[in-house]
Amino acid sequence: MNLDTGLYWLQEMLTAIVVLSGPILAGALVVGLSIAIFQAATSIQEMTLSYVPKMVAVVVILFFTFGFMLQYAVEFTQRIFEFIPEITR
Repeated sequence: MNLDTGLYWLQEMLTAIVVLSGPILAGALVVGLSIAIFQAATSIQEMTLSYVPKMVAVVVILFFTFGFMLQYAVEFTQRIFEFIPEITR
């Protein structure tokens, strides 16, 4: 395995991390930001108000994207396992 191959798999790993965690983090960010703006506008300073909507948003996003995420993760893992024999050549 040379440097180009190592960098390719590093890039693939980072891409997989972004693709798999991106929708969840973006959804939690949007919900958290909108709750923070709502709290600032209404002067409600309840700290627990932001947790429940974020958890609900994460669960909803996982419900709708879990099939895609699982398929992506399985295909990525299969590509890794298919590459392992090529390392020994």
